[in-house]
Amino acid sequence: MVGITLAIVLGPLGSGGPIAGEGASGTGGDPYFYFSGRGRAHGVGLCMDGVKYRAIDGHSYRDIINNYYTGITFGQVDEYQPIKVKCRDGQVRTYTLHDYLYHLTEEPEDYPVEGLKVLYVAARTYTLSCIARGKHAADGYDICCSGNCCQAMDENKDLSKYPNNCAAVDETAGEVIMYDGKVITAAYCGSCGGHSDNNEDVWGGSAIPYLRGKPDPYCNRSSRYSWSAAFRKSEVEARLNSRADTAVGELYVMDLSNRTPGGRVKKARLVGSAAIKEVSGGVIASLFGLQGNMYELVHPNFDEYILVLNPNPEPTIVTFTFMQPDGATADRIEEVGANSRFTLNVNEYMQFEEVSTRVVSDLPVIAERAMYFNHQGRFCAGHCSTGVTEPAGEWYFAEGYTGGNFDTYILVQNPQPVPVDIRFTFMLPGGDTVEQVTQSAPFSRMTLHLNGVPGLEDTDVSTVVESINGDPIVAERSCYFDYNGCDGGHNAPGVTGPSDTWYLAEGYTGGTFDTYILIQNPSSETCEVEAAFMREDGKNITREYSVAPHSRQTVHVDKIGDLENAGFSTTLTSAGDVGFIAERAMYFDYNGCGLDDGHDSVAVRGPSEEWYFAEGYTGGAFDTWVLISNPFEEEAEVLVSFNTPGGDTVRQEYTIEPRSRFTVPVDTLEGLSDAEVAIMVESTNGVGVIAERSMYFIYTNGYCNYDGGHNTVGVTAPSATWYFAEGYTGF
Repeated sequence: MVGITLAIVLGPLGSGGPIAGEGASGTGGDPYFYFSGRGRAHGVGLCMDGVKYRAIDGHSYRDIINNYYTGITFGQVDEYQPIKVKCRDGQVRTYTLHDYLYHLTEEPEDYPVEGLKVLYVAARTYTLSCIARGKHAADGYDICCSGNCCQAMDENKDLSKYPNNCAAVDETAGEVIMYDGKVITAAYCGSCGGHSDNNEDVWGGSAIPYLRGKPDPYCNRSSRYSWSAAFRKSEVEARLNSRADTAVGELYVMDLSNRTPGGRVKKARLVGSAAIKEVSGGVIASLFGLQGNMYELVHPNFDEYILVLNPNPEPTIVTFTFMQPDGATADRIEEVGANSRFTLNVNEYMQFEEVSTRVVSDLPVIAERAMYFNHQGRFCAGHCSTGVTEPAGEWYFAEGYTGGNFDTYILVQNPQPVPVDIRFTFMLPGGDTVEQVTQSAPFSRMTLHLNGVPGLEDTDVSTVVESINGDPIVAERSCYFDYNGCDGGHNAPGVTGPSDTWYLAEGYTGGTFDTYILIQNPSSETCEVEAAFMREDGKNITREYSVAPHSRQTVHVDKIGDLENAGFSTTLTSAGDVGFIAERAMYFDYNGCGLDDGHDSVAVRGPSEEWYFAEGYTGGAFDTWVLISNPFEEEAEVLVSFNTPGGDTVRQEYTIEPRSRFTVPVDTLEGLSDAEVAIMVESTNGVGVIAERSMYFIYTNGYCNYDGGHNTVGVTAPSATWYFAEGYTGF
């Protein structure tokens, strides 16, 4: 789980990419801080939860004590000596040591017998150590009834309800723990979180030989072994700024890397706009009410954003409906300004969830989804996809792979109020097929991991997703991979049926880029496909491919002559009337600077005079490119408009040569070197074009850096409704 980090970067000290609250897919809100912890209290000495499970496993009480305290011996004292106790009602009363132990409330009655013996020997020893060092001598008593100061005790305890506790006191009468001839300070805590600590590392002062930290594999069996807490960033800053020793203004960094040998936070370094402070881990735990000092800051390993472009001259109200695997739904309503772009951080509203989304707007808009992730602690990158405007009964995917270090998933959204039976048909390179049938709950999202489907081990695979009973659904495919050292992920929505012609604007084989064309033939006849690759310089290269029935074929474009180092677009055409499906996948190390990843796009059925993109960012370490293909024999005159969140627009005009591909480097345009943008591509002379957008990035969310790239084809018109089957906000 790589979402756990010890140094949390929250502001200008971050390196590259948008930070929280800024940039493409920035939060723009008040993000959560998640504390994840183990253990309770100080973690020094004996661990009550560890004692319990050692006793359950048959350990004797003396063996257990010897495990937690180093180099000790056992001794005997007068069990009936008098002690003065400050009770809960504030009165000081005299008890015998034996009767005082009867009235302790530290030990549960259902503890195993050997465990209760351990706790009472430790409690007896601790009591005498308080008296020996005069802890409360100046107050006129020996020990108090507070568990936060001494030991929890209740003068009104009904002893008849605690026969096991009383028996453990009797059976260990007078027995204490000693070191070097003296009773020890028998420190103990509820749970050590898997590792106790040296006294000096937690409390300071000199090392005490018998209070040595050590692993404890038993306490993790307790239900209270781990815990978590969540706070808004604004609340974190408010609490820190409420006291002088932690006040730093706007918080940039909370560095928790200074730790004890047992893993507790020893010192927390706070870096902010007004100051840099260092305090103990206990101060932070107290300030936020944490249950102990063994804690970390956790951030989800997936960040999800919905991007909305409102191309209308007036604002519109947009409702985001989130659908979970169990059918639970939730709505978020936002206003999107006129001619502007809006970003919704899904993590702010659906934390730690698999989620599909429906977007409904009063006026037609454009919607995309971007996700940045660390999948399984191995694949760090991002992917992006446009939504689809309506559900359908069938969805087709040419791409898919389960071999090597590839994981492939099909995501299905059921936006219907009834369950839907779904058939998955998987088509392999040789023409074999595999089927699987499942059911999707109403208003839900479901996930199918293709690597786990029998018959799909280590293979290229294309997929057809069908609603058996005809109720329309939405489907996407996500792949996560390590492709020859390029780790990342890509995603694409399905298409609703075959076509005899497909177009792809993006393609590149230079440097470290590998480009593949994936062709799926879902029919029962062989499909003869002609591929025309149109380079940026206008040169065209054609190839022909024969795709067997019910199969998938892969074309590695880098291996084609005259395309070894080129930017190009692709047109694919069936020689007969047999329809097929086409996609393009690319893997790369962008500019050779470590931004290694891959991206994918479905092909489109035809050119259009308009293309829209909701996402785009040029700030920090983000580069945005618009790829435009002109498949016709005449020039295309194109106007590209860039809309910002504030409603401003930058426009550029271009001439696209016949049967060629053209690239717009958005970062280099005046006024767009550091901007969030939504993009519109228009042909002004009636010659249709195809447009895609590619982005390469180092995405910084204030917790981790994710580097890579993503791509999507544009959409040809706004819509009042958009659907996204994929969505995840982390573990």
